[in-house]
Amino acid sequence: MKSVIKTTFILLLIFSCSKEKRTESKTDLTKKVEYGNMISEYLESKKYEPTLIFNNPYNSDKKFAIKLADNEIKWSEKDNALEIIINGAKINTSKKVTLNYNWGKSVDSVNFANNIRQIKLYESDSLIGFVLTNEPCTGLGCSVNYQLVYDLKTKSESYFGRFRTRFEFELYDFNQDSRIDFLSKTFYGRNQKMIDTTEFIMYSQTEKGNFQQFRTEGQNRFAFKHIYPQIYPKRNKDSLREEFEENWIEKINNNGR
Repeated sequence: MKSVIKTTFILLLIFSCSKEKRTESKTDLTKKVEYGNMISEYLESKKYEPTLIFNNPYNSDKKFAIKLADNEIKWSEKDNALEIIINGAKINTSKKVTLNYNWGKSVDSVNFANNIRQIKLYESDSLIGFVLTNEPCTGLGCSVNYQLVYDLKTKSESYFGRFRTRFEFELYDFNQDSRIDFLSKTFYGRNQKMIDTTEFIMYSQTEKGNFQQFRTEGQNRFAFKHIYPQIYPKRNKDSLREEFEENWIEKINNNGR
C-alpha cells in the first residue's frame, strides 16, 4: 500500500511540474511586446555621441548667433526663409525640400522653418546637425520640424522632415561600414480606428558628404514600421495590439512575433 501511495505522489508531482512548464511556455509566447521601447533601446545602442550640443528651447530668450568649438554659426529669417551662416558660408532654406516623406507620400518645403531649435556638433566627423522649426507656431505647424545635416568639409546640405514624430537630431552607425547613417521618419496619418503608422528609413553619407537612401546590390531600401493605437480613457489598452514590420539590415525584433 505504501508503494502505491508513493507512486501516485510521484506521478502527481511529475504532472504538476509538466503543467507548470506548459503554462510558463504559453505565457512567454503570449507576452506583449512594447515595440516603442524596443525601438528606443535599439536606436540608443547605435547612435553617435555629439561633441557639443546647443539647445534653443521654444518660448525662451532666443539666441541667433553662437560658437561651437571653432565654428561660428548665425541665423536669421530672410525673404520668408531661414538663412544660416556657418563660418562665413551662407545657406538658405528657400526652395529646399526634404529628402524623405514626412507626412504621407509627399516631401515638404523647408522654407516653412524660421528658427533653429537645436544644433549638434560632431567634431571628429566634421558634421553639424540642426533641428529647424517655425515659431511661433499654430495648429498642425507645431508638430512639424526639419533636420539639416551640414558637412563642414564639402559644405553639402541634406534636409529631412518630421511630423508628429518628436523633435531631435541623431546620427547612427547601423552596420559598422565606416559610413555615418541618418534615420528618417515618415508619419502615415491616423486611420478610422485611431491607428498610427510611422516608418523609419535608413540614409547614409556619401563620399560627397551628402546623404542618400542606403542600398545594396540585393536591396534598394532598408526600413521598419511601427504601427500603434492611440490610447484614450474609453479604450481597453490590453485589447489594442501594436505591430512591427521590418525590412532591415539586421533583426531588431527578437521576440518571435
